[in-house]
Amino acid sequence: MSKEEEELPKDVIIDILTRVPTKHILRFKSVSKTWNTLFQTPSFVSKHTHNQTQLPALLFTPSDGTTNATGLISLPEAQKPIRIPLELSIPFLNICKPLRVLGTCNGIVCLGVLPICSIILLWNPCTRVFKDLPVSRISRPPNGPIKVVLGFGYDKVDEDYKVLRIVYYGYPLSQVEVYSLGTDSWREVKTSVKFLVFESGSSVFLNGAFHWTALGFEEMNGKKLIVGFGLREEVFKYIMPPKFEVGRGEKFSWNVVAVNGLLGVIGSVKRGTGKTFEVWVMEEYGVVSSWMKYRSFEVGAQFGRSLGCGLNGQVLVEKDDSELVMYDLDSQQIKNIGNHGVAYWSDVFNYVGSLLPIKGGKVVGRFNLSRVTPDPFFVRKMDLTIE
Repeated sequence: MSKEEEELPKDVIIDILTRVPTKHILRFKSVSKTWNTLFQTPSFVSKHTHNQTQLPALLFTPSDGTTNATGLISLPEAQKPIRIPLELSIPFLNICKPLRVLGTCNGIVCLGVLPICSIILLWNPCTRVFKDLPVSRISRPPNGPIKVVLGFGYDKVDEDYKVLRIVYYGYPLSQVEVYSLGTDSWREVKTSVKFLVFESGSSVFLNGAFHWTALGFEEMNGKKLIVGFGLREEVFKYIMPPKFEVGRGEKFSWNVVAVNGLLGVIGSVKRGTGKTFEVWVMEEYGVVSSWMKYRSFEVGAQFGRSLGCGLNGQVLVEKDDSELVMYDLDSQQIKNIGNHGVAYWSDVFNYVGSLLPIKGGKVVGRFNLSRVTPDPFFVRKMDLTIE
C-alpha cells in the first residue's frame, strides 16, 4: 500500500473509487492485487453501479452492413456537442450474419445472431465477459419457426437476469419460454399468444415487464396496440395506445418507448411540407385514461421514423438519407449525429456501462467461440457460419 493510501481511511478510499467511471476502474485493476480483488467483490460492484453518474448511451444495430459491431451513441450534457457513434467491436465473434441487440440492463447486453437467434449471448462490453445461453430442452413442433421475438430484463424479486423468447410457428401455434441466468436453464410458460410483434417492436423493459408494439388478433380485431409481459405474473396483457388527433387522410404511425421512467409512445404524421412528432406518456402505469400528450414538435419532411428515447428526454430520429439526429424535448434543439443509420429491424436501448459480473461467464480471448453450440432448431446453414 502506498504512502498516499495510508493517509486516508480505507472506507474513504473505497467510497471514492465507487464514484470513478467504469473505464478508469478497469485501468486501476493493475495498480495492485488488493485493488484488483476489491473491484471484483459483490459489495464494491453493487455500490459502484449505484454511484455511477456517467452519461447514458443509446445502443443499437447499425445499418452499414457491419456484422460484428453494435452502434453506440453517447448522450451529451446540456450545451455539449454529441459524439459520433462508436463501433463496439465484438472481437470474439466472427459470423456472416449481423448481431441484433435484444436488450441491455445494468451494463449487461443481450445479443442474438440473426435471423432467428440460433445463438444468444449475454455480454458485458466493459469487463469483456460473455456467456452463451444453453440450448433449450423444451419439446418443439415438427415445423420450424417463422419468427422469434426476445426480451431481456432483470427480475428484482428473484435478483435474476432473464430472457423471454416468443417463438411463432404460424398462428395460432406459438411457444413462450423464459431463460434464468440463476438456474442457467429454459422453461416453458403455458400461455396463448394472440398478437404479432412488429419487426422493430421498440422493445421496452419497464416496471418489471417487457413491452412491444404489436398487432392484436381475435378480440382485438387487428388493432395496433402495446403488449406487455410481466416477469412476476408471466402473463400477456394489452395496453391500448392514446387516442391521437388525426385528420382525414392522415396516417399516424407510432412505437412504444420509455420516457423519463414512464411508459410512452412516439408517433408522427405528415402535414403539409413537414412532419409532426408527438410524445405521449402514461402517468399511471396500466391506466389507459392517464395517457397525456407530453411534447410535440415539427420538423421537415425529410425526417423519417423515430427510433427511441434517451433517459433524459432526447428523441433519436432518422432522416430519409439514414442520417441520425437527436431532438431534445426540453431545449427543442436538434443535433446532427451523422450518416450512420439504424437497421430497420433494430430496436434502440439505453445503455450505461458497469462492472457487474455474469454468472458462468467467460473472458474474451480465453475461450474459443467454436465451442459455442447454436440451437439446431433455430439455425439454418445458409444463415450462420462460424469461421
